[in-house]
Amino acid sequence: MTTIEDRIKEIEEEIHKTKYNKATESHIGLLKAKMAKLQLDAEKAGHSGGKGGFSIPKSGDASVALVGYPNVGKSSLLNAITGTESEVGNFAFTTLTVIPGTLKYKGTQIQILDLPGIIDNAALGSGRGREVLSMVRAVDLILLISDVECKGMDRIIEELRKSGIVINRKKKNISMKRMNTGGIKIRKPRSLDLNEDRIKAIAKEFKLTNLELYIRENITDDDLIDFFRGNVVYIPALVVINKIDMPHDESKIDAMKRYGKVIRVSASSKVGVDELKEALYDELNLVRVFLRNKAGVIDFERPLVLTEGATIREVCRKISREMIESFRYAIITSESAKIRDMRVGLDYGVSDGDIVTVISKF
Repeated sequence: MTTIEDRIKEIEEEIHKTKYNKATESHIGLLKAKMAKLQLDAEKAGHSGGKGGFSIPKSGDASVALVGYPNVGKSSLLNAITGTESEVGNFAFTTLTVIPGTLKYKGTQIQILDLPGIIDNAALGSGRGREVLSMVRAVDLILLISDVECKGMDRIIEELRKSGIVINRKKKNISMKRMNTGGIKIRKPRSLDLNEDRIKAIAKEFKLTNLELYIRENITDDDLIDFFRGNVVYIPALVVINKIDMPHDESKIDAMKRYGKVIRVSASSKVGVDELKEALYDELNLVRVFLRNKAGVIDFERPLVLTEGATIREVCRKISREMIESFRYAIITSESAKIRDMRVGLDYGVSDGDIVTVISKF
């Protein structure tokens, strides 16, 4: 009897065998849609089996997952970054559970998760893959770890995608309204590359036959499939090449740039570790706000850490829920904006390094 997993593998093989060009792109798009729908079905079937996942509570100001094949040095890298003593061995599957560590950097505390190695068909459950990938879905940044052989990165990214994790790509502005009748009506920009027949064919693979679809920017087959799939998360990622002090072919490492920014490190000799810390900190887009108390004392040791785009409202909310209700105004000093002691309201956007005093009504 043919299983869902068998059908997914058959479609994967057909996609890999089909040379991508203008004549085949529509066919490949439909194959991807068909596979995504089967992956959803497989995921639902897997969840119904009641398997328990890893249980690591999020902590700190942000969380980062180390993702890669077994034996590429993830545990050594965790130790080098955080000082956490994760078990290290020169053989596959040393890490059988999730090992958390904390990177303390520039006043922030960043949780680093050393996960069991990803293997082929992880998204379908192989090697506790579903449990591992469920942890990855919840983090703020992924470090894609490989050694200097640079093998299998495309397969790892495909396993992430199968489980609804898209790296280094933003969610597109698409929405839809389901209807009982009327077929598929499409509202789209004139410049859209996808034609209506292709859009409708992809929708029908997801059993969608009556809807109004609103597409507000140029999209690809993959963007539309992600939207119809409905359980996709978009997470930034860095590519980390470990064991860089070993003999290697530089062209293989350069080829990794197509997946994201590449950081070269050696966990054993600490080469590139400081650069990696700075790169992951920058990628997280954290904003540190320093609070001044009533006595005028500023705590520079432990800032309030928010994300880019945060406002005074988020500052108050993070201090306490009651703070917004009693809020009168805030006084802000900003070196980046060359501002000193300016009164601002709840909707004022804060920048990294701002000093804030919150004045309450009582």
